[in-house]
Amino acid sequence: MTAITVNIATWLERRLDTSLGFHLPAARLYGVVVNDPLGLVDGPPSACANAARSSFIGEGRDVYALISGSLGVLARSFDAAAVVTGGWAAPMLDDGTMTHRPSRHPDRRRVRALAVVDDAGIASVLRFEDDPDTPVPMPEQMIGDMVGALSAMWFGDDSELVNLRTTRGGCRRRP
Repeated sequence: MTAITVNIATWLERRLDTSLGFHLPAARLYGVVVNDPLGLVDGPPSACANAARSSFIGEGRDVYALISGSLGVLARSFDAAAVVTGGWAAPMLDDGTMTHRPSRHPDRRRVRALAVVDDAGIASVLRFEDDPDTPVPMPEQMIGDMVGALSAMWFGDDSELVNLRTTRGGCRRRP
């Protein structure tokens, strides 16, 4: 993944922060056209407003169904695609498992997550409701079903998307 992917994610998250809250009723899919990759970097949204253009494509309660259908195909016609979801985040154990579902965890935090995929890879930005002035860019490759689903959508492996829609599970609980 390149710094441009991270910059696209950061740019779009800043723009959406002015209009989206943290309690989203459905996942949202956007397409992004990049006009000036250098203009995506730091600054207020108004200063880099023309660096790219985002287009709302659609929304759905099941993010995997949203990106595996015709809207996912449409998203591939842009320079990048982005998925925005809201929910709960909670700490994980060192081995990647959880003791509770995030929504039931005593240390849960309301989060809005944005993931961007382009030809160079996937980057994401998290923003927490209890610390809304501090977005958290995630430039490293993340793990999980969403990474596989976004890769399958972007690079065209529809069979992987179908498998994720039908077999994905919840969090793994420790015995």
